[in-house]
Amino acid sequence: MASLSEPTNTVWSFPFTPQDWAQTPLAVQAYVRTLHDEVAQLHDRVETLQARLTQNSTTSSRPPSADSPYKKPRRRMTSTTPRKAGGKSGHPGHRQALLPPTTVRELIPERCACGNMTLTLLKPYYTPQVIELPAIAMEVTHWVLHQGWCVDCGRWTKAQVPAEHVTGYGPRFSALMGELAGTYGNGRRIVQTFCASVLQVPISLGAIQKVLDRVPQAIDPYYAVIARQARQAPVNYIDETPWYCLNTLEWLWVMASERGAFYMIHPRRSNEAFAALIDDWEGILVSDGYGGVSTVGRGPANVRGASHPDCPQLGGAASPRHGGLWGLGTGRAATSLSYGHSPADGWGVAGVVCPIV
Repeated sequence: MASLSEPTNTVWSFPFTPQDWAQTPLAVQAYVRTLHDEVAQLHDRVETLQARLTQNSTTSSRPPSADSPYKKPRRRMTSTTPRKAGGKSGHPGHRQALLPPTTVRELIPERCACGNMTLTLLKPYYTPQVIELPAIAMEVTHWVLHQGWCVDCGRWTKAQVPAEHVTGYGPRFSALMGELAGTYGNGRRIVQTFCASVLQVPISLGAIQKVLDRVPQAIDPYYAVIARQARQAPVNYIDETPWYCLNTLEWLWVMASERGAFYMIHPRRSNEAFAALIDDWEGILVSDGYGGVSTVGRGPANVRGASHPDCPQLGGAASPRHGGLWGLGTGRAATSLSYGHSPADGWGVAGVVCPIV
């Protein structure tokens, strides 16, 4: 039996001398050689797995939605020198649009540069505009409630504040606080500071929270209308992204089509969340191939990827790496669609579209 070959360099890598190795029984040498080969294989496997763990959407073909929400990717510098501020050469400009005026003032030149004060053929040649915020003056209404003594029953009768004004804050003011805290993600104290410094309205944090609790109730009917419109579209693009609520990781789901975009926040990235998003919708679904989207089932109606004989370029079912297109509905099969990333990731369709069968 051949013994383990000694290294050609002068450094002996084993914790024993070459003379001891030469005196080692052949069975022991064979066992050591087996362990040596296994360690080398495990070392290569560890390096492969470590390289796979460091992959993300910037270093591989994986979509951004596959990146871990707990790791923020480092910004990749395109060049060593910073790029000059402003648009690139050839980029179309975006000028301020000329808004409908609330006030128009005509300016007539008084005299010519030569000193002549008689000018003819006057006509406009340019219209600059000045945009200004009007002075903010809050509308404050005091409801003076009266009470009267009833001469028949001998009791006091009191007037009551109308139901639409009982909260103390009007719909526009409430919507502004909801916009600041919800859409722009500001904290309650930031909203409180804004109301005090800009609107000159002192308001407590508790009052702000009560207003924000009423905002979802006010917009809920419109939210239901958007959901109904989205679930009537024949084709929908569905995607999800991490969404932090009170430092808790949740998921923002979107179902977008030509009719509009329907958003839903769900604590999970799962089949349960996907089923809650689509509800009873049936149609053609385009996604990035996430397993929770491509494997959900609802009895006889399910979502599945299938190959199409007329599209051999797709190579069978939709690839989880490149995304896919599925038909959703009872007894319907769908072909697959290969594309780069989902529309929510900022990429468009870049593959072959096959007819639904």
